[in-house]
Amino acid sequence: MLFISTENLKPGMILAMDIYIYNRETFKTLLLRKGQTLNITYINKIIFHNISGAYIKNQDNLDSANLWKEELEANLLPEIRDIFFKFKYNLEKIDTTCIRHISYLVDNLIIEIVNNKHLAYRTLEYNNYDDYIFQHCINVGILSISIGNTLGLNYKTLHELGISALLHDIGMMLIPLEILNKPEKLTHKESLIIREHPLKAVNKLKPFVSNDILMGIACHHEKINGTGYPYGLVGNEIHLFGKIISICDVYNALATNRYRGKSWNPIEIFQYINECNYFDYDILSVFLKNIIVYPLGNYVKLSNGKTAITTNINSDNVLRPTVQIINSDNTFGEVLDLMNNQNITITDKGHDFEYIVSSCLCGVKCRYDGKEITSEKIKKLVDEGKAIMVCPEVLGGMPVPRLPCEIKNNRVYTITSDDKTSYYISGAKKALEIAKKYGIKKAILKEKSPSCGSNHIYDGTFSRTLISGEGLTTKLLRQNGIEVISDEEYNND
Repeated sequence: MLFISTENLKPGMILAMDIYIYNRETFKTLLLRKGQTLNITYINKIIFHNISGAYIKNQDNLDSANLWKEELEANLLPEIRDIFFKFKYNLEKIDTTCIRHISYLVDNLIIEIVNNKHLAYRTLEYNNYDDYIFQHCINVGILSISIGNTLGLNYKTLHELGISALLHDIGMMLIPLEILNKPEKLTHKESLIIREHPLKAVNKLKPFVSNDILMGIACHHEKINGTGYPYGLVGNEIHLFGKIISICDVYNALATNRYRGKSWNPIEIFQYINECNYFDYDILSVFLKNIIVYPLGNYVKLSNGKTAITTNINSDNVLRPTVQIINSDNTFGEVLDLMNNQNITITDKGHDFEYIVSSCLCGVKCRYDGKEITSEKIKKLVDEGKAIMVCPEVLGGMPVPRLPCEIKNNRVYTITSDDKTSYYISGAKKALEIAKKYGIKKAILKEKSPSCGSNHIYDGTFSRTLISGEGLTTKLLRQNGIEVISDEEYNND
């Protein structure tokens, strides 16, 4: 199976794992079942619930020798997800049963990683913070165990390192969501609250785990040069687990564009972690020789103009994996070992997105009234892989359905006069992030919307009176050099 990020899901792909959504009331609810064939309706459901992607069954001709075993994919990863969400929705309680379960899962991870003999690591894209914390901790756990194995740690030490790494950021779930999801720059006080998360986790876990595990969690933001937190430790004052986890933590954040608000390509990542003077040199050297830069199952663009998917990692040069060409009809084509094709290089992530488009124009029920509208012309762009859907209101945290909103005096209000401007600003910023992430310079957005209107918006009296103006998302996109046209203009062209 392969993990395919949401924007790369195509009709006809077959789900290899169940997809669940999580909430406090029911804990988890089945959204789509393993074995279902994706269609545009199912893909829209995945997009609407802000899910990062799905595990898809391989086509028979795709070499999967180095992919994770299906048992691990189907059983182990969902169990880790369940533990994190139970912690979140069960008053942040940790008990011996939870730790035993984590211990069992680490045993399985160690077996897989030792047998694979390399960093069996996949970088995922994250659409929401809950997804990020869960998947980030898994990735850091996998990376840390892999480094520990390469360093020759004994099984007991490797096992405790794995537990420490899997739980290193669980303290982030004790940080208020309004801080974690704040679109603006954090205040000094808010930054200090974020910096409390290692010790918050340590306090919760202290009765149940060893001191070594606790020290790994406490020290994962310490830096060799003494500029880290919470203690400002230097060099060998930092616990071995902290040294290992810190490298994996920063690398994963860089690889998933969660570090310092910018996108990092593999060469920039290698350069940064080599030159920042934050990490233990010997451990970093081991890491850089073994890391998978282009994880299995990721789409990439090649210098010959083709799109491909990575199928094998070349340990002699991690920047030149083996890839399989994706044909224009989305079938798999020629396999290329880039070690033997030096004239071909990877130039970018593999997508052909030209536009971001309003989700509500493509049949996604995300309008304020929950109704479905579809522009077949715009939806065709999505079906052909030329556009990615966004709904700024949903991205900003607004529910469906919701009260209608209009702009008045440069603020967004509901019909009951509640100020929802912060939600609309947050959604606009996230839509801009998506556009920047994929290098998109054009947008087709729903006219008249307080987010997406490009020529006309309602005047704030809720009398359906139109005035010249633009929505908050449109305004922000245009300020950043992105061309915005309305659905009416595009459909009438």
